[in-house]
Amino acid sequence: MISPWTEEGVPAPEAGDAPSSGHGHGHGHARQDGNFGAGLGLAAGAQDVVRRTYRERDKEHDLRLLAMARGVSDLRSLEMGRSGMLPLAMWEGLLVPGPLDLLPFGPSSADRWRSGGCLPPGVLGQAQIYATNSDPKFEGRGNSPLCRHTRVRGLAASDDLLTMADLPARDGWDWCSECGGYAVRRLTDTQLSYYRAAHRLHDIAGQLDERTHRVPVDPDALLKQLDEFADWLPGEHEGCDWDGSWRWREVIRDLRRKAGRKRGHAAP
Repeated sequence: MISPWTEEGVPAPEAGDAPSSGHGHGHGHARQDGNFGAGLGLAAGAQDVVRRTYRERDKEHDLRLLAMARGVSDLRSLEMGRSGMLPLAMWEGLLVPGPLDLLPFGPSSADRWRSGGCLPPGVLGQAQIYATNSDPKFEGRGNSPLCRHTRVRGLAASDDLLTMADLPARDGWDWCSECGGYAVRRLTDTQLSYYRAAHRLHDIAGQLDERTHRVPVDPDALLKQLDEFADWLPGEHEGCDWDGSWRWREVIRDLRRKAGRKRGHAAP
């Protein structure tokens, strides 16, 4: 079962052509790029392992190890102690080094530049995140297990496991400014598809917000994109439940009304 996958020889990206990770904030053409967020997915994890494995004869071994490790429900159980710790390349194949941009899923606010899109977390809600310290009652900042500020990079059994759905419900977090405070388990194809769609939808909302967007837009093109997003179903990818579909459709209806009004204003 593993051999066909390793024999594909998962290629590392060419120099200067690293996949877009999807970190950072704001609107822009990057969110419309078909490669947006690619660095968050499983394929990018395999590419990172290959790129960081220097001896050619070790690459197949490491890819086999990665394939088996992906089947573990809690990655902390892979800790082997200081003497037998998994190589850093393996942890980077399993985890995204930094946090996700969750602005599309955040609440709206008076800050027009940082207002969230109020989208449901959906299939991203159960995405696992790991931190060295996620409880603000304990002394010490929360770090990603891959942060260079940690003593030994890699997951330990004592690290904390949460989900993305836990983040909005907590406050008072003392996150490391270097790494963002946590590492997320690499996204499945369904999770990555939804992450991309949510960011594109949030971009459309930004284009229709006259407070922040001064560049003329094509309402008909935006309406066409909204029609495509209205039919987005995670079940087409992995057969998972679509939690929050009502809110997704509600946001799309609101954006369609705004685009329709803009088209009416633009008509001669």
